[in-house]
Amino acid sequence: MCTIGLISKSNPNTVTEIPNRFIDEFMVEANGTYVKVYLYLLRHLEEGMDFSVSEIAELLDCTENFLFKALNYWTRQGILEYTMSGNGTVESINLVDLADYRPKTRAVAAPQRPAAQKPAPKTAVQKVDIDAMADDENVPFILSTLEQYFARPLSREESDTALYIYGGLGFSCDLLLFLYEKCIDAGKTSSKYINKTALSWHENGIITVKDAENHLLQSSELFKAVREEFGTKDPFGSTEISTIRSWVDDLHMSIELIRYACAQTKLNTGKPTIAYANKTLIGLHEKGAKTIEDAERINQLHKEENEKKRKASVSKTNPQKKNLFLDFPQREYSAEAMAEIEKRMRARK
Repeated sequence: MCTIGLISKSNPNTVTEIPNRFIDEFMVEANGTYVKVYLYLLRHLEEGMDFSVSEIAELLDCTENFLFKALNYWTRQGILEYTMSGNGTVESINLVDLADYRPKTRAVAAPQRPAAQKPAPKTAVQKVDIDAMADDENVPFILSTLEQYFARPLSREESDTALYIYGGLGFSCDLLLFLYEKCIDAGKTSSKYINKTALSWHENGIITVKDAENHLLQSSELFKAVREEFGTKDPFGSTEISTIRSWVDDLHMSIELIRYACAQTKLNTGKPTIAYANKTLIGLHEKGAKTIEDAERINQLHKEENEKKRKASVSKTNPQKKNLFLDFPQREYSAEAMAEIEKRMRARK
């Protein structure tokens, strides 16, 4: 194993100190842009400079909505606090001293759905006991965060819907906010639609954000295309999901090329498999295929190479027998020699 030695030649006056606890306990699990937001705030902590949310968003090349998601994420982690002014803008941001940080615990945990419990009925939002949730510190956080998402105060119906999903369906804080983010990003902001989606997730056993991400992927154009080519309606497992995602995220393949590879898998093996399709796509990626025409050309060259190898193998296995007659050294005679031979043969008669 190679050991790396770290050497610093920086002037201490030009260095921003990052708490080791942030690196050890928070950085690895966080979204990369969330980390950038925290580091930027940490960088300007001592300066006390004034800046707006829009300025930070522009500098970090993200939307203001995403920046609020970062602030809310670090708030949920308990290492950041911020306050809003009456006009809906951020008034102040406070980074908690990690030396004194203590993980927050919920006074009243959200009800967890037992494995054997029947799914909630597809009806209107059921009322929840708000008084029983009065000591739950996540409730005001959820409601204030949703007001930021909607950029306005929540209606009574919207508040009831959020509290029902949280307290009635047992969604975690992160899962509930992820649900609202996806619905709002899709332009679906009605409480009925959000509640219907929450019930669907509940029925499908979704209890984490990762579960929700995989569920959404299953209904994406990419996964629909793979299922169609394989002729199946069955959901994919976590390993298969990871492999299929890599075709787009890592190999940067188009849906058309993915369909082509899946079709080739079925054609060549008779039984389509993710593993074979993955091997095909990796091969196309390594050869620079960008279109179906590229793939067809590469596939044809591959067939020709295999045919050459087959013929070469057959030739080595069954070599042709030598013609011994042709191997006998042939003599060459001049016209005079041939005339003399003919004369002798006539004399014998």
